[in-house]
Amino acid sequence: MSVCNTTIADAWVATDFCAYQLPVSINQVRSVISVGVDDFLALERASQSVVYAWDSDGDGLAESRKVLASASSLNHGLAVRDGYIYASSSSHVYRWPLVPSATTTTTNSSSSSITNNNSDNTTQMFDEETTVGDMETVVDNINRDGSGGAPFGHTTRTLAFDEQGLLYVSVGSNDNVDPDSFRSRIRRFDIDDPDLYPLNFLDGLVFADGLRNEVGLAFDAHGDLWGVENSADRLFREDLGGDIHTDNPAEELNRFKEEDVGKNWGYPKCWTEFKVPEPQGLGQGTIWAWPSFLNEGKATDEECRANTIPPVMSLQGHSAPLGITFYEWKPPEARPSECPPNVAFPAEMDGSAFIAYHGSWNRDIPTGYKVVYVEMDEDGDPIGSDPLDLLMHNPPDATWDNGFRPVDVDFDDCGRLLISSDGTRSMDYGGSGIVRMESAPGTFAPTKITFSEEGTSASVPSNSSSATSEEVFSEEISGQGGQTDENSTDAEELTASTEDSQDQKISNSTDAESVSSPTSTGSRVQVSSGAMLQAGLVSSIIVAGTFCSNFFS
Repeated sequence: MSVCNTTIADAWVATDFCAYQLPVSINQVRSVISVGVDDFLALERASQSVVYAWDSDGDGLAESRKVLASASSLNHGLAVRDGYIYASSSSHVYRWPLVPSATTTTTNSSSSSITNNNSDNTTQMFDEETTVGDMETVVDNINRDGSGGAPFGHTTRTLAFDEQGLLYVSVGSNDNVDPDSFRSRIRRFDIDDPDLYPLNFLDGLVFADGLRNEVGLAFDAHGDLWGVENSADRLFREDLGGDIHTDNPAEELNRFKEEDVGKNWGYPKCWTEFKVPEPQGLGQGTIWAWPSFLNEGKATDEECRANTIPPVMSLQGHSAPLGITFYEWKPPEARPSECPPNVAFPAEMDGSAFIAYHGSWNRDIPTGYKVVYVEMDEDGDPIGSDPLDLLMHNPPDATWDNGFRPVDVDFDDCGRLLISSDGTRSMDYGGSGIVRMESAPGTFAPTKITFSEEGTSASVPSNSSSATSEEVFSEEISGQGGQTDENSTDAEELTASTEDSQDQKISNSTDAESVSSPTSTGSRVQVSSGAMLQAGLVSSIIVAGTFCSNFFS
């Protein structure tokens, strides 16, 4: 059934959409993956676990949950492939074999499409009896100090699989601006032979280099990997106007084509302009040399423009994009029969990229804390120079009193969008949870979204604007004396991590108890998207941004 009769407080939603909070309780949720009509998997950072959530009372809203798998320091990455669940800590990539119940089957579903980031086309169906087998370590040495890996700094390790089953692992920088790009790369692994486990992280192919913190990863319908980058902080260049950090460097939407394997995207020597005041600025997307490298004679603006791959789109600085997914529209007859009618995102958004902005942490005027989308043409290229707003705080404020802070996005089998929030800007993580958005034809006025323990209430503002100032999040690196943009995926990542020396404690959920949330009703948000749809076949991408509230993102 459709549940768009309630809303989430203080939310602005694009026209003909609604949004509402699901009743299931998940604390500090990071990555989210739909596994059917109403069910999903989530990485719960608070418990260092992979949680399975499902609808147990048939009302179309997930309210029950159980822990499927746990490991020491699981913090962000999550994927499903060939009957296995994959998850990551700062130092390892683990996997667990799915053990389906007698009533589950293997099926083809849109929730398993590689365009949804991290699952394949034959994922086993989940139900409340599903369990997992023993854990395996797939990749190690990611965070080992001294001999290799990526010690300290950002701690999230985003995971993605391509159609061939190759695993991609993204690692962010150590500091705000590192001396080189050794850490800041996406590496690719062939994991077909378990006899070779654990694979040494340093043996992975450098798929893309010079990426400060590419937290969100997703494949589009053309088979290309895309990412969203959290750029540096504290930018000061005298010749460009001095302190220009408020809007610069730009966050980046990057496309990684197979013919560009191993090439460099610029970090740490180069950065991308979002908005530099005239007359010094040359416009959004212009590549410049970072001041320290410029002053030391190690890079010039001309060299940066000649030797690095520019982003496909430059995004508002300090927005902290953390999650991205692509929409694959399906006709009603191709969707599960359990799907309510008219809830799928429209066909005009097919191929679009959706992005989650975690939001800024130290910008004078906060920005981000919302979900945006990028329309695509039939060739998978962006339409326009900027994303369009889908869900945000009611203007003019960007931050949410309830602590809502988007991290990841994924579409379910019915064509509805799941949005995770880790609540990291709230002292008690009160904004943690899952919001679901769906089409709501005939909804013309934006409504507000509010998180509460007892459900949500809606109100319609007298005036609404689709434009809000986006803010960038910067985070200080613990023990490093430097600061990194919240774009750092979560400044949380920037904490020194010595997990390699820790014992990895795993607990499987064969006898894990199922827990139902006390709240039986979901909260909803309505969206009003000005200039949101464009005639003809358009592709859209959704990206989720992360908050840098602590040093564990």
